[in-house]
Amino acid sequence: MNVFDKVSVFGLKKAGLINLAVGGINVLIHVSVIAGLLPYVWVNGGRTENFEMACSISASSIVVTLIGMIITLVGAKIIPVKFNRFCGIAFTVFLVAMLPLAFMGIIQQFWGTLFEKSFCSILTIAGFLTSFRIAFEKRWPPKKA
Repeated sequence: MNVFDKVSVFGLKKAGLINLAVGGINVLIHVSVIAGLLPYVWVNGGRTENFEMACSISASSIVVTLIGMIITLVGAKIIPVKFNRFCGIAFTVFLVAMLPLAFMGIIQQFWGTLFEKSFCSILTIAGFLTSFRIAFEKRWPPKKA
């Protein structure tokens, strides 16, 4: 049994829903920072110099996360999109190419604050595993003979 078989234990839609939940929690964390409910020094590795900078970083994180959630909806086939062979392969290559960035996110969480190490790292690992599952799904029609 190879690594792809182990990750395929998750159904594609279940992986997509878990990934959406992780994204939703991420958005809630950053909204909490902007609203002042969560101390800004708890996120971004504790390196943010002031509240305004934290709000700017959190706002951009929210936008990137929401874009990722839309991609997840399509990649997990929650929103069905019919791909031709080229677009399906291109979409898959894009998802696979994003995996190293997601892995770097795990490493960054472990370099961060106690909140990031203890809570956000678990979310990031769950997001990476489900992204991995979604990325390696075949989503293009077979080659015509």
